[in-house]
Amino acid sequence: MRTLHLAAVLAALLGLLGGTLHADISARADLDLAGLADCVADSGAVYYGAHWCPYCRKQNAFFGEHADRLPYVECYDGPKSGGKNAACDSAGVRGFPTWQFAGGERRSGALSPAELAAATGCY
Repeated sequence: MRTLHLAAVLAALLGLLGGTLHADISARADLDLAGLADCVADSGAVYYGAHWCPYCRKQNAFFGEHADRLPYVECYDGPKSGGKNAACDSAGVRGFPTWQFAGGERRSGALSPAELAAATGCY
């Protein structure tokens, strides 16, 4: 099992339960976002997104300056009007963001750090 600072995951969960999870969660010192992003990438998860997608921007905002550590695949090589690229077409991606996890589960939408920790075993 992958391990991260348990207090960080608990803090994120408490924030979700209390409805106080801020959009700029990266400002929280008690959450190791860099470690979580690395662990998510090491888990075999893949995050499919599009440069024009507002929900992908929200997904990235959860990780702030560490968003570049997420296992991201860009689905548009140019403008939205150009359509999805072959990598995302062959992966069957229909919406953004789409998370594909190593066990085969697929989830759509921006996932909080706590949700990603739970889905990937990065505790």
